[in-house]
Amino acid sequence: MWTKMMGGPRKKAPKTIAVIDPDACFGAFACSICQAACPVAGCIVEEPDRDGRMVCAVRADLCIGCGLCVTLGNPTAPQQREFGCPADYDAINMVPFDEVVKALQDPDARPAATA
Repeated sequence: MWTKMMGGPRKKAPKTIAVIDPDACFGAFACSICQAACPVAGCIVEEPDRDGRMVCAVRADLCIGCGLCVTLGNPTAPQQREFGCPADYDAINMVPFDEVVKALQDPDARPAATA
């Protein structure tokens, strides 16, 4: 699964949240830079992709939309910095929160990254 909703309702939803493309993620055990960049404990977790490879996934209920995990130069990042998902992989995009919620309700849907 590319992202999770594990908790209850939020007090205030961010405009955008991080979504990790499991096909572009290098792998949770080999990289995990996004986890180190994230200021929210437990927001980015490891889980198996459809092939059983451990990749990172964002807990949609915890993501605050800060974009600190996103690659330098990625146009979806709310703020630019020099630390985050390696540019060679560029596996993380910021996506409107409402699109993610709709996609979670329809498991066949995947939200498109904002540009």
